[in-house]
Formats: sequence, C-alpha cells, structure tokens
Amino acid sequence: MNNPRFPGRPGLSRGAPQPPPGRPGRAGRPFRPTPASMNPLPIILGTVGVLLVVILIFVMTSGGGEKAPVKEAPPPPPPAAPKPVDVSGHERDGLKACNEGLSKFRSIESKMSADLSAMPEADREKLKSELQKILELFRDGMANLNTANEKSGRGYDVKDYMQARKLAADKFKQLGGKLEQH
Repeated sequence: MNNPRFPGRPGLSRGAPQPPPGRPGRAGRPFRPTPASMNPLPIILGTVGVLLVVILIFVMTSGGGEKAPVKEAPPPPPPAAPKPVDVSGHERDGLKACNEGLSKFRSIESKMSADLSAMPEADREKLKSELQKILELFRDGMANLNTANEKSGRGYDVKDYMQARKLAADKFKQLGGKLEQH
C-alpha cells in the first residue's frame, strides 16, 4: 500500500516480517530476535539521582545545614525575699505599755526619793501598788517588744525603760514586795 500523502512511498503497514535468510524450505521455529543484554548503568544513575534529591530536600527543610542558635533558658528568678512579718501590733502594744509605765514612774519619782521609814503605812502601800502596776506595764511591754524583735529581727531602744524598771524593782523590794518571774 502506498501512502496517499506521499505517492511512491510505502505506507506504515509493511506486512509480516520476512524469515531470515537461511535454508529454504525448512520450517522451524519462528524468528525471534534475541533480547539485548541489560545495562545496569541507568538503574544505578537513577537510584543515585533519587537519593541526591531526597538528601537535598532533607537539607533544605532542616534549615540549609545551619544550626539555629540555641536559646538558653532564662535563669530562674531569684527567690523572693521573705515577706516581712507584721509585728506592728506587738510594737504598738509594747511601746504603749512601756511608755505608760515610764510616765507613771516619772510621776512618782518624788515619792520614791522620800524616806520610807517616815512615810505612813497607807502611803507605803499605795506606793507599793503603783510600783507593782508600773512593773507589770514594763513586763508586758518588754514581752511584746521581744516578740516583735524575734519575728522581725528589728531592735528597739529600751534603755530608758530598763533603767526605770530597775529603779522601780529596787524600790518595790525595799517596800517588801516580791517580784513575779515570767
């Protein structure tokens, strides 16, 4: 068959293949061409290419090989300082009692300097009870200030109170009173 577009040229269909030249008249196996031996180079190159693409993708997704700077964890905040203990009540009560005791002590200083032997018994008992109240005020005031000191660590100026307490205690003992130990 001729190709209609190109006259004189054979078409696509050429018919059945011709048997190879050989012995005429011998019918045998049909002609089969031998397959070409397989070359492993394309398979090796394809595998290497695929591996390179996978490695390239891995490197690109992991940041291009550059390591991100390691962020150090911020140091923990310093431990909070202990909250100051509220000792204002102890301070207030202690100073109030000590000041009251000191003011009462100063109000009876003139009586304390008088001669006890010339003093009537009623005045001695009155002085003794006043001294006892003063000593109780100093004792309670010092106890509150001591508690405030233990809790807060603050010191208090108690020099005047201690001097007045010592003089009052000495005079109280002279009047025959016994000091209570707490």
